[in-house]
Amino acid sequence: MLASEIVITEIPSLSKSDSVAQAIEWMDEFKVTQLAVVDDFKYLGLVNESYLLNIDDPAERISQHCNFLEKVHAYENEHVFEIIKKVQEYQLSLIPVLSEKELFVGTITVFNLMVVIAEMPVVKNPGGIIVMDMNSIDYSLSEISRIVESNNAKVLGCFISRAYDNNSIELTIKISKMNVQDVIQTFERFGYEISASYDHSGNNDDMEDRYNNLMNYLNM
Repeated sequence: MLASEIVITEIPSLSKSDSVAQAIEWMDEFKVTQLAVVDDFKYLGLVNESYLLNIDDPAERISQHCNFLEKVHAYENEHVFEIIKKVQEYQLSLIPVLSEKELFVGTITVFNLMVVIAEMPVVKNPGGIIVMDMNSIDYSLSEISRIVESNNAKVLGCFISRAYDNNSIELTIKISKMNVQDVIQTFERFGYEISASYDHSGNNDDMEDRYNNLMNYLNM
């Protein structure tokens, strides 16, 4: 999924002639902590609420503070995963989106990204979750898929959820089975170290509750 598929235009952008007070008011209204500053569709940068709140005179114009704008943005053809990375790296509540011609198109908010994640099959489809620790050199998606499929299940999603300094990783997989206990037993027979599981077997009520809470949160 690309930025062009989820960009929105409902959140206003600031012009250089807008006041600091106007910027803070819009941030409060739209529940964001940054706004794009745009001059005739040319993107100038992001202004942060934390910066604006330190300005003594709220009547000052944004044009007086353009040297302090952040230049972060995404392009229409960027993948949503790259956008998530930028949002996390710069601690953004939204990210401006530009066309190939460097023109401002709109924004993508954290809420937009959460909706996209919640609609992904790996999140939306029912199944169980298995978390394992391993050396990075031992990671083989084909072998993991083979073990899962030998238990009449499919891998719905697989990602490295954590990387450690000693070349080991934490791998999280979601499979199509609601009860993952037999799959875990097979993994353990092949020497895999299982650190956690989340399923509907009734053997792990606490983990199941946390799993359900996560799914409910993502689908809000």
